[in-house]
Amino acid sequence: MDLHDYIESGIIESYLLGLVSADEAELFERMRSLYPELNTEVAAVEYKLQKIMVEGGVTPPAKVWNKIAERLTPHHKEGYYAKAGRKGEAGEPLTYVLQPRNNTMTISIWWRCAFIALVVVVMALTASTFYFYQQFRNMEERLLRLYPAQLQQVQPARQ
Repeated sequence: MDLHDYIESGIIESYLLGLVSADEAELFERMRSLYPELNTEVAAVEYKLQKIMVEGGVTPPAKVWNKIAERLTPHHKEGYYAKAGRKGEAGEPLTYVLQPRNNTMTISIWWRCAFIALVVVVMALTASTFYFYQQFRNMEERLLRLYPAQLQQVQPARQ
């Protein structure tokens, strides 16, 4: 088979459109590696296909867009509005008013109570630490006062 006949067979178009089988695609890839002219033909056909796709686009008729819009628009019944507590006609679309959130941080009452309890515990521990420190200092002073008296009593006994 001649290369020109191979190109004219339409294999390039089929390959680019993904219509060839796996065996044909493998054969085409081998042919591309053997014949560099085939790569230039592939580039030319790609350009032609892109040009056809861009220029050949057809705008659909307006009735098609109307049908699509009709399918996408919900049609509510009167009962829906009655259940929602709104007044409106069946064809009237629902509107929602979104209010922006304020940027203040809200803290739960339980977190506040936990923080107050934590402060109370810290204050109680501080007070008890101070109390026991004072007790220790008083005990140390008493021992220092009694210690010289004990030394005097022990020394005469040694002599």
